[in-house]
Amino acid sequence: MNVKTFLAFIKVGFKTALRFRFNFVVGFIITPLSILIYYFLWKAVFAFSGQNIIKGFSFSEMVGYYVVSMIVGLFIWIDIDKWMADDIRKGQLVVDLLKPLGYVWQCLFFEIGLNIFGILIQLAPVFLIGFLFFGLKIAGFWTFAVFFASLFFGFLIAYFLSFLVGITAFWFKEISGLRRVRRALNLFLSGGLIPLTFFPAGFQKVSHFLPFEYMRFVPINIYLGKYSVVGIFLQLFFQFVWVLILLLLVGFCWRSAVKKFSGEGT
Repeated sequence: MNVKTFLAFIKVGFKTALRFRFNFVVGFIITPLSILIYYFLWKAVFAFSGQNIIKGFSFSEMVGYYVVSMIVGLFIWIDIDKWMADDIRKGQLVVDLLKPLGYVWQCLFFEIGLNIFGILIQLAPVFLIGFLFFGLKIAGFWTFAVFFASLFFGFLIAYFLSFLVGITAFWFKEISGLRRVRRALNLFLSGGLIPLTFFPAGFQKVSHFLPFEYMRFVPINIYLGKYSVVGIFLQLFFQFVWVLILLLLVGFCWRSAVKKFSGEGT
């Protein structure tokens, strides 16, 4: 499969995002406002507690956590289950299955195109607020390299989880409820609302065996320097393992879904 095929699906995703550009413009406003809210919220928490370190984070690190969280969130915001449900409901899947690139990979590159547009629109205000106003330090080359490697794995984990929810559209006519649950779990269990270190020790241990923290919490802490060199590679290994597990699960579920699809003659 040549590069032009991949770029074609990325281009389709980018053009689709242009049709819904109002949503991204709203995000352009909401994202920096969210950072400001978290800033003043945690400023009040630290002032009230009288502590310099809370659950392993200083105030500046906590602000940095949410700035980097917003950046990571732009990359792992995946909504492919919505588009899959539309394809299945409208019968578009018949056409997509005939295209030269497998449907799983079609959707992946389509989602990359969507994300590129969102990142281009919303990343600038996050950088301006985080680095210019809140003093988030620009990491060195090594940290950036492992951060983006972790971010890439986090994106794939988020994509495969969304794809698995999308597959349920073969059995259920309406999956909007499942999609909302998936988004809520992604945000809560990945550390998007509050760092996972604030949860009970038992919860944190269970979290290590779930894929969610490897989407957001791990990349954030890699950027903030919370892991040793050995710890970084260990986290990247865990992310890679989850990518493989979810890829195998997606392959199995997809084959089952296509058999059902073909068996019904749709």
